[in-house]
Amino acid sequence: MERFAKIAAQAISAVLGREITPADLETPPDPSMGDFGFPCFKLSKEFRKSPPEIAKHVVSEVKSRKLVPDWLSVNAAGAYVNFVVAADECMRALLKDMLSGDGLNTSLGTYGMLPAGTRGTWVLEYSSPNIAKPLNIYHLRPTALGAALDRIGRYRGFNVVSINHLGDWGKQYGMLALAFRLFNRKIDDKLTMTELVDLYVKSNAAVDADPSLEAEARNAFLKLEQGDPEITALWKKCVEISIKEFNRIYQRLGVKFDHVWGESFYKDKLMPLIDDLKKRNLLELSEGAWVVRVKDEKENDLLPCIMQKSDGATIYATRDVAAAIYRHEKFNFDRMTYIVGAEQKLHFQQVFGVLRRMGLPWAGKCEHIPFGLYRFKDAKMSTRKGNFVTLEEVLALAKERVAELMLERAKDPDKPEAAHVAASDAICEAIAVGAVVFHDLHTDPVRDVEFEVDRVVDFEGETGPYLQYAHTRCKSILRKAHDVVGVPQCPAYDAALVMRLGAAEEIQLVRVLGRFPLHLERSLSFAKASQMAHYLIDLTKAFSCFYRECRVLSDDAELTLARLNLVEATRRVLARGLGLLGIPLPDRM
Repeated sequence: MERFAKIAAQAISAVLGREITPADLETPPDPSMGDFGFPCFKLSKEFRKSPPEIAKHVVSEVKSRKLVPDWLSVNAAGAYVNFVVAADECMRALLKDMLSGDGLNTSLGTYGMLPAGTRGTWVLEYSSPNIAKPLNIYHLRPTALGAALDRIGRYRGFNVVSINHLGDWGKQYGMLALAFRLFNRKIDDKLTMTELVDLYVKSNAAVDADPSLEAEARNAFLKLEQGDPEITALWKKCVEISIKEFNRIYQRLGVKFDHVWGESFYKDKLMPLIDDLKKRNLLELSEGAWVVRVKDEKENDLLPCIMQKSDGATIYATRDVAAAIYRHEKFNFDRMTYIVGAEQKLHFQQVFGVLRRMGLPWAGKCEHIPFGLYRFKDAKMSTRKGNFVTLEEVLALAKERVAELMLERAKDPDKPEAAHVAASDAICEAIAVGAVVFHDLHTDPVRDVEFEVDRVVDFEGETGPYLQYAHTRCKSILRKAHDVVGVPQCPAYDAALVMRLGAAEEIQLVRVLGRFPLHLERSLSFAKASQMAHYLIDLTKAFSCFYRECRVLSDDAELTLARLNLVEATRRVLARGLGLLGIPLPDRM
């Protein structure tokens, strides 16, 4: 469908006299309306016509000028220009693409893949936890989304550079130094992440009771910036403990980074940055602090961006500006994306504003992708108050519930494999991780997420386990075809055989399969993995409809092979899509 969509987009471009891309096309809610459509609403003001009139004009021009081949029909439906690919062309072209491979991955093929490094460099910053605090459920949002965009970006030809920007610098380490003094704690090998969190919470409570202690914490961080050996030793221990804990959870999620650079990585670049800003006459004194006056992209005034506090210490805005400059010098990126909570919107507006004031032409290539919160009974999590929920606790809760569900399924006589699966810790782990990650990615990142474990691990709803089960069903059908009927477990594409497919459910499944590359591209364009997550739900529903209405293994050998081709194509696209999202694929469920 991506190739077909390009043809449609080029035709619309020729009529309108401007570039229209496949990403500008939408999938009609009703499949009978077409495979993709172009909305004309935004053109109404410019053309001084109603959207339906514009749609009719575009269709008339496309037809009269013969801008699309005969197998691609075009029609107007209200404000939309809709395109329909002929069924036989879908079968011939799409299944051939899906079932072919070039040796890179013979089990899944390369459908939807673009050559590596052909689309420029994309720097992705995501996860970004704070040292001395465990990964909590809130960190899943940037981690899962960033890792998904990382994988999809590489698959679609970007040179992706993934960075985990650790919060390993700032006043919180002054708070820990304060806690070690107040509670007479020494650095030793028995120090754990749990104890660090407990000390941090206690130090905040102590400051609440005696605000004068806050000055001691600020002074301790200033000493850290100045290289005080005692505080530096504490900081290094915190970093060591934290990274070990983070990596353990990242391994469970299948997440890897090209670079793990904390804020401290840029500390030797901060004073040169301050000096540079002074030379450019961008710094102003405000209540003893050095600030830069900034505007947003629409030239609206923002609060001044503090670059150096009155006590001489820097803040994280200073470090983010220095980091951006370093990354562009090192990677010469074409796009840099920060996946950070919505509460940091002003911060990134200020940082980007400083980069623009410095006259850096690449400042416009930086973007902030915000995300919402996780909520458990409407209680916002806060490490400072100690009422946070760790990501490990959530995974454990999901895994426990999955194990219970698998034991219930083991009692079902219609599911003979369930008893074996129920006893498999690895399968329960894969289902639990898939459930939690998919639940996050399925939600638009800007929205808050309400976590209910029964809904998250449901095998029947629009969930990760529902998709994982569809994939195992495909594999089960192919195994049975091999064991019972004697056909190859991964049947090769046969152009003549696939033309036997003609049932409405078969054609619709092929059309949905064909949209895979389009949704990959939309995931990247909008920086939302929810585009791919929703697509995989639609694909699974289309496959279920096909499986229900079309008997795969029958006495008609040719039709059986043709339908097995369709099952194999579904398996490949499902496996590839789930893998790009970071959803594990158990062999059996």
